[in-house]
Amino acid sequence: MARSFSFLQSVGIKKEAIRYRQHRANEMAHYAQDCWDAEVETSYGWIEIAGHSDRSCFDLTRHADKTKVDLFASRMLKEPKTVEFVEVTVNKQIIGKTFKKEAKPISAFIESMTEEQKSGFAT
Repeated sequence: MARSFSFLQSVGIKKEAIRYRQHRANEMAHYAQDCWDAEVETSYGWIEIAGHSDRSCFDLTRHADKTKVDLFASRMLKEPKTVEFVEVTVNKQIIGKTFKKEAKPISAFIESMTEEQKSGFAT
């Protein structure tokens, strides 16, 4: 949807004339998990110009069922792979009591840190 928004602007449609409308459950195709229409405001009113559907894995599942071919992508490893990462959990209650009005931006910064930055906190 973001790419279509960018494309529509690149072809000269003003952002104020672009909107997205989510389909209600009774409007979606049977295979769609979610669906949004890109609409553009014209002299005729709002017109749907593109549909964005989350089809999940409907097509692949149906194809696999009909052809009896497993369509899962996988790669066997010779040995198990161990992945280490640092999980930083923000205790907002303590940060709030300690930093008061600065707590929100501090929490947001901590949560947005990269893995490399987080690793500096590892004990």
